[in-house]
Formats: sequence, structure tokens, C-alpha cells
Amino acid sequence: MFFAASKLLGYFIAPSHWLGLLVLATALCLMLRRRRAAGVCAALTVLVLVMTGTSLVNGPLIRALEDRYPHPPWPAHVDGVLVLGSAEDVHILRERGVPQVNEGAYRLIAAMAAARRYPAAKVVFTGGSAVLIGAQNAESETARYVLGELGLSPGRLVLEPRARNTYENILFSKALVSPRPGEVWLLDTSAVHMPRAMAVARRQGWRMVPWPSDYMTAPGGNASGMFDIGGNLGLTDYVMHEWIGMLAYRLSGKAM
Repeated sequence: MFFAASKLLGYFIAPSHWLGLLVLATALCLMLRRRRAAGVCAALTVLVLVMTGTSLVNGPLIRALEDRYPHPPWPAHVDGVLVLGSAEDVHILRERGVPQVNEGAYRLIAAMAAARRYPAAKVVFTGGSAVLIGAQNAESETARYVLGELGLSPGRLVLEPRARNTYENILFSKALVSPRPGEVWLLDTSAVHMPRAMAVARRQGWRMVPWPSDYMTAPGGNASGMFDIGGNLGLTDYVMHEWIGMLAYRLSGKAM
């Protein structure tokens, strides 16, 4: 129930969807000759476009998440690395024979770097399908392919193919590997996603070392150009998803 509700909520809270609905509302008002209502809708459209299609909003929101957990130095010892999936599309791998990667691709590279530095550490990848309706393809299939291409021995890789969201990533992985007290585990995910992932790990009682990757901003900088409308719309949707997701997890008791 939580998974389906979160997917539906995610669709309706995306600022780019608000923009599309406002454009349609403006056009409808003009067709119905409601000029005053059309003017209000047009003004709201411009306001939303400025707020979501520039880096005025998404820049500070992304930096606030990415600055929460600075990248630490290499620990003296690591028992395992937990890599969270980033919605890799395994359908492309199956159809074309080469993997699809996205903004979370460096998670796999970071995991491989850790695996080489700590030869005895386990590498656990968690990721099923986050699709609400349609084909259910596990992200772990792409991870197996990519990490194998990078040289990771199959015997060191543990796949968790059922998780559909961050909560299930941590919950199912903990049940799978049963980490013992005192073990050192790296939590490998994108910097913007790290606060939510760490909050879930704390709720599950799994002490982990945050190992952020895929930074989108430098300190004081933005992830996209000020007037890159297309890029900023996507970034605003992304960061709003993270902030609202973190709030929803805390309110539902899935994070702390």
C-alpha cells in the first residue's frame, strides 16, 4: 500500500506536472473566453516556470541534501558495501546487449573501487523494479552485468532483487546478509539520496558509513545552468521527490 501510494503521490507532486496542468488550464480558459481566469493561470504558469525551470529553488535544495554527509576517508577495514539501485533499465540490456546507465551510475564504480581496496569485503547490490504498472525487471540484473564487466568476481557479489524503494533496499538487504555488531558497512548511494537512506538504516538499527557518490553540485554551486529550463525542470522534480520522500518516510515511521 505504501509503495503504490508513494508512486501516485510522486506523480502529482512533480513541479513539471504542475506546469503542464497550468498551461492546459490557461488554454481551456481562453477557449471558454474566461479572460480573467486565463490571466490568473498564465501568471501562475510564469511563476512556476521561474521557480522550477531555473536553479533558484533546486540549487539550494540539492546542496542541502548533498552537504549532509561529506565523503569520508577510506576506513581501515570494511566488511561489506551495500549499493542501492538507481532505476537501471534492464530491458535495454536484454534487447541491445549493453547496459543503460543514468545519473546514479557512479554507485557501481564506487562499489568496484571499494571491492578492490578491501578484497575480503562483500558487495551487495539491492534493486528490484520500482515500476507500479508494467514489466517488473530487476535492476540487479544490470548490476551483475556491469560489475562483472568491471572485473568483480561473481562469488563476491550478493544480489537482492526484490526491493522497490529505499525502505525495502535496507530492510531486505539487512535480512539477507545479517550484519553482525561491529561490522563496518559502506552505504553506497547518490549524495542527494544519502540522507533518506541513512535515516532508514538508523531506523533498522544498521550502523553504516555513508559513502556518497554522483554529486550534482559543488559547494555553493548549482547542478545546472540558471536558465537551462529543461535540465532544471528535471532537477526540481528529482529534489522535490527526495525532500517529500524523506518527510513521508519519517511520518510513516520508516525512517528516523
